[in-house]
Order: sequence, then C-alpha cells, then structure tokens
Amino acid sequence: MTDFPDHPFWNFSLEVYGAADVAPACLTLQERYAIDVNFLLLCLWLGRAGYDAVGPAEIARLHGTIDAWHREVVRPLRTLRKRLKEPIATEDRALALSLRQRIQNIEIDAEHIEQLMLGAALPDENVKMAASNNGLAAARVNLEAYLKLINAKLDENGRECLETILAAAFGDNARAG
Repeated sequence: MTDFPDHPFWNFSLEVYGAADVAPACLTLQERYAIDVNFLLLCLWLGRAGYDAVGPAEIARLHGTIDAWHREVVRPLRTLRKRLKEPIATEDRALALSLRQRIQNIEIDAEHIEQLMLGAALPDENVKMAASNNGLAAARVNLEAYLKLINAKLDENGRECLETILAAAFGDNARAG
C-alpha cells in the first residue's frame, strides 16, 4: 500500500464504511444506481465536519474535480477486479485470484487518491456553519444535490440503503429524517 497523507475525510469514510450493514448498502448504491460512494461519503462528511449545505453549484464543482479520475481510473480497476472473480480462460485460478487481490488494493489506493482530490478541493473554511446548525440536515441537502446532479432515481431500496449509511454517520436519530 502507498503512504498517503492523513485526512479526516478518509478517516471518517473508514469509520462509516466499517459500521454494521454499511458496506452492502454502499455496494447496492454503487451497483444499482451508479453512485460514487466516495462522493456520497463526502456529502455526509461535509455535514459532520461542520460545513453548511454547500448547494448544487458547489456539489457540481466538487464532482467535477474527480469525475475524470473516477471514470477513467477507479471504475476500470473495479471492472477488471470484478471480471477476475470468474475464470476467463484456462488460467491458473490461484494466480488470477492473487492478481485480483493486488488490483483490489490498487483500486482502494485509487479511491484514496480520489478522496484526497476532494479534500484538496473543499470549500473555504468560511462556509462552515454555526455550532447550532444541523450537520445531518446539511448532509441530506448535499446528498439530494448530488443525486440530482447524476440523475440518480432511488427507489425504496435505494433510500433504505442511504438511511443505513446516514445512521452510521450521524447515529440512529438520522433514520427519523
């Protein structure tokens, strides 16, 4: 693994992703609705880090900073890793699965780079909210702006997945929202 600079967004992502039921919820959103989980987590982290809802224009700007990287690096690595899950020809399965594991590690590194790119593009600190404002509400507004930007239409299952992730990021009271 590569040595990466520390960033609170990455630490938040590891914490949330590691919570109960979050990984399958993220994978469902990624596979069924083409949601970039890193960007979804950014929408939540902004609220938890004290940023007010950043608005559709800022969501579009932030998304623009990583769109090419995600499309040209992260997704192809994921596609290749998934393809290697099943035999392609008469390859040695042990060697192919070892390669698959190395590709998965590289995919995680590529996602880490994506998160660092997002961290470097964060809004100015002066858009942070007052302590009395609601980070969960800001995260929900950010999420809606992101879903609208990518034209994601979530059904009940997709919304349930989102609520699972929100609960992991903001506690069980997030489910009431």
